[in-house]
Amino acid sequence: MRGAECGRDAVDLLRPRREGLFRGRAPVSVQIYRAERDGRLIWRGVGSFAVLRRPADRGPGFGPLRWVDRQWYVVVMVAGLAVFFVAAVVVAVLCRVFGQPPAVYLSVLLLVYVLGVLTDQVTPAVRGLRSLVREAPRPDQVAAEQLPYEQWAMVLCHHEDGSRPALLLNEVAARLNALAGPDVALACPRKGITTRHMRAVVAKWADALPVEHEEPEVSVRLPRRLPPRTHRVVESGAFFFVYLAVMALLLASASYLVAGWESAACGSRCGNRPASWSTAFEWIGYRVLFQNPPDLVPGTGYARLTGLLVAVVTLPTTLLMAVACARYFVRYLRTRQEAHAALMAAALGRDRVLLLVATDVELEAALRRARATRDAVDYSAGHPVFRLGVIGGADVLLARVGPGVTSPVSTAYSLPELIANWKPQFVIMLGICFGLREEKQSLGDVIVGLRLQTLNMRVGETEVRQRGEVVAAGHRLFERFVAAEDPAAFKVWRGLLLSWDVLVDSASLRAWMKASFPDAEGGEMEGAAVRAATVREFVECIVVKGICDWGFGKNPDAQQLAAANAASLVFDVVESGAFLRG
Repeated sequence: MRGAECGRDAVDLLRPRREGLFRGRAPVSVQIYRAERDGRLIWRGVGSFAVLRRPADRGPGFGPLRWVDRQWYVVVMVAGLAVFFVAAVVVAVLCRVFGQPPAVYLSVLLLVYVLGVLTDQVTPAVRGLRSLVREAPRPDQVAAEQLPYEQWAMVLCHHEDGSRPALLLNEVAARLNALAGPDVALACPRKGITTRHMRAVVAKWADALPVEHEEPEVSVRLPRRLPPRTHRVVESGAFFFVYLAVMALLLASASYLVAGWESAACGSRCGNRPASWSTAFEWIGYRVLFQNPPDLVPGTGYARLTGLLVAVVTLPTTLLMAVACARYFVRYLRTRQEAHAALMAAALGRDRVLLLVATDVELEAALRRARATRDAVDYSAGHPVFRLGVIGGADVLLARVGPGVTSPVSTAYSLPELIANWKPQFVIMLGICFGLREEKQSLGDVIVGLRLQTLNMRVGETEVRQRGEVVAAGHRLFERFVAAEDPAAFKVWRGLLLSWDVLVDSASLRAWMKASFPDAEGGEMEGAAVRAATVREFVECIVVKGICDWGFGKNPDAQQLAAANAASLVFDVVESGAFLRG
């Protein structure tokens, strides 16, 4: 993974340097092992795997491995302190063996350790101050920093085995559904993806943030059911408390050394010299504030040098660190809450458009027009759905249902399940139909069913009575398709469309329909079921279909043309921003 094209970016995302010179998280191998134990590792082999992370890295229970991963910086600092004390003991023992005074060597060792710790602590402060003069981060850059803590995130995605990347992403979606349910969004930071090709694939698979450039820092795969937006506050600048703890430990260690130097120099007549740990700690405390206690005066050069270092370094460094931490916290309050919340509100507040087709010809035409493949299918809700991504500011889905309204896979049975699982605001049935006005229509023209006449016959001995009703398309869909500009390649007919669960391939039956409904533009089979399923859920619907025949003499070539033209009109309307919520 480290040797991949963008492997170093992934390492930096998994192991950020937030506190200083040292990494803030455990090594990548430890994180992957922990993810495997938690069920968050999706593994297809060494060339294809992904790692999920819970919001704020919260997990069930508590274990030492989790603590080590999240508190890696503390582990490093404690280990460094332990190494310092072991080195001090070794130096003291060696000095006694060779008859050398240990004070000089211990002072040098302490100075090296203090300088190392101070460098580590000053580094984030310097970074924070430098960022003050830089250009403000883009909203998606802020979201890339914050989303992995507020949302489930795919923090690592490595795919180089040559197989279809959709196989890995489908397993990611299935695992997310198993771990968190169908109602959670998935953040996908770009830096966590190790190849440029996979970055493009993931951006298309999960692109929900409204950004104005081609490579967003983070993409969001929206859930099936969009929940109300909540914002969890995660404070920044917490490393200041780690700094205070380390500084207190350093001052305590310096007090111990000062007491040792002074007691060795004055023996039993120490008087007003800081020869005990308590008096030395009191003297060090005064030196932090550039003061000298009235009753304590050190007599050794090592103690005075230590006091000078404490006075010159401790307070300025602490103030600098406090300014940097305050700056990080203010940046979070102003930028992260506002910009990130606005981005997520826009993403989760998008309208969702569900496109329905009933035949393979219609499905292929829609996928071709959307520039999508069958790899975009999502099986998590039972009925397969093609997630086409964000188009024209709307989240667009595509599903195939069975023709007619009576079979178990027909629109009447499939659409209620789709509405319950995906909660679309608009349903558009697109595909092919037959025309009734051949004197003015042409094969390939498109009919927009602004009104739908359902055919429901009462057949008696002496008469056949029509009992179906005429219903209008959803008012917002009505307005958008009326306002849409007609393409130059074909003509659009807006008006009455007949819907009957009968495959009409008879010149005589077609003549009866034309005579009985003189205002009708054409007929099709699924619109009545679409209307029946959507009206009870307060979802708007409309039927848009291309003319492939005249109700007799079926023409497969014309079917492809009609399906392509219907898909073209629908996607033109969607891409124009007709469903972009203001």
